[in-house]
Amino acid sequence: MTFLTHAVSFLLVVVLCLQHSDAQSVADRCRCQTTSSKASRWKNIDEFSITAPRSRCKATEIILTLKTVNAKTNEKERRCISPNIYQGEYLQQCWNRINKDGKKATIKMSECGISRNTTIKIENTTTVSQQ
Repeated sequence: MTFLTHAVSFLLVVVLCLQHSDAQSVADRCRCQTTSSKASRWKNIDEFSITAPRSRCKATEIILTLKTVNAKTNEKERRCISPNIYQGEYLQQCWNRINKDGKKATIKMSECGISRNTTIKIENTTTVSQQ
């Protein structure tokens, strides 16, 4: 009888360990190791995502997905920009306006209403003309 008790206990421990190993892991660090303080050309940006500060990354991360494709990986290039430059501030305003419910992972630039030669007014900053 003790063998059956030990076998059931062992089986229970194995099942619990397997279920625990399937749990989602939390990112240990920021996705952007470095950020650029130089703006990207608006016409080269396909979409972007913004990640708010969290417990393991204290920075707001803005990740641009560019229209150009990396020849080695055959994937679209990604670039991190600083949230403090004018482009970062504008993208944060667009993100907050469009992604109110927080369900979108990325936003297309066309959703922000940016055309190729627009002038953008950012609150509490200067007007910037886009090329």
